Formats: sequence, structure tokens, C-alpha cells
Amino acid sequence: MAATQFAFGQVNADIPSMFAAGATAETETPSGSNAVTAAASRAAQPFCRVATDTDVYVSFGSAPNAGTDAIRFFVPAGSVEYFRVPAGSKAAVVTP
Repeated sequence: MAATQFAFGQVNADIPSMFAAGATAETETPSGSNAVTAAASRAAQPFCRVATDTDVYVSFGSAPNAGTDAIRFFVPAGSVEYFRVPAGSKAAVVTP
């Protein structure tokens, strides 16, 4: 089954890795329908780490829609990407 994990937290300045303390993580099953995280970034956690095992589009915001948002990002299968997101942002995922 396809899976895309979103982890909101702080990123180490030297190495692109998440601090475990205070981080929140959620895994969504991407499909052709928009799936939005319940977890949201907090003021002290401005980054979102996205790890996926299938090709997906992701977007961020207060009510993101990865299928229709003007700004969305392609994340290829088997990759990990880091995004700086505003406080309160949620993440959305959809398959191409």
C-alpha cells in the first residue's frame, strides 16, 4: 500500500534531519483524491519533512488541496523532501 509521511518539526542547521522532540508525524495513503493531514505545523516547528514511496503532489496551507492548488510540489517515489511552511499549515497529498 502506498504511503506518504509528513513530519512537522525543527530541522538541524548542520544536517538535514528532524529533531524528534516536539515533532508531530502523520502518514497518509495517497490516492487520486486529496488527503489532508490533521497535524499542523506549530510556530516553533517551521519545517515539514515529506517521505513517500510513490509519486505524489503535495501542497501546504490552512486548507491545502494538492490536486488543485496553484502551488504544489511533485515528490517522486522513494524520496525525502524538506519544506519550510508557515505556522498552522497542514499538508495535502494526491497521486498524479
